[in-house]
Amino acid sequence: MSQYTDDNPKPRSRRELALNVGAILGLICIVVAIGSMLFGITPLVFRSGSMSPDIPTGSLALARTVDATDLRIGDVVSVDNEVGTRITHRVVAIENAGDGAVSLTLKGDANRVPDPSPYLVTEADRVIGSVPILGYAAAWLSSKTAIFIGGIVAGALLMLAFGPIRRSSDTSLTTNEPADNSGPELQEADHA
Repeated sequence: MSQYTDDNPKPRSRRELALNVGAILGLICIVVAIGSMLFGITPLVFRSGSMSPDIPTGSLALARTVDATDLRIGDVVSVDNEVGTRITHRVVAIENAGDGAVSLTLKGDANRVPDPSPYLVTEADRVIGSVPILGYAAAWLSSKTAIFIGGIVAGALLMLAFGPIRRSSDTSLTTNEPADNSGPELQEADHA
């Protein structure tokens, strides 16, 4: 009996498994994107050890944008410095600068001294949680190589979803019915 008969669900279950995995990954991406937009969540990847041991290198953190007046000493915040580099350190001092702005003095947990200059902000991304090592995966997933591989996987899943189901070309092996031999029979004539 052929491996592609209706009695053997193996090829179909592999196809369904691949499609289900693709659907679940797609759903996770959609939920993360919607959550990010609705709740102002920003993912942060820690590329240095300045916040160790609390947040080690390679951690993925989630941060939410809050007004500067809502910040407290001890919060871990992410702000841009004067040259546009993203800095994520702990708040060690806050001074009111008026008009909803504050001057933040930040310090990395692993650093001996605070950052050299204060940060004048009206809002900042406050870290709400972090997961060690997951930042390496997030950084790789946003690389050109991962995007290329993701495109190939998405294409393969589309081919699985909408491509034909392969069937054996020998139909006598895939059916339980006897072959129909009721057609006209031809006989050879003897020529003398």
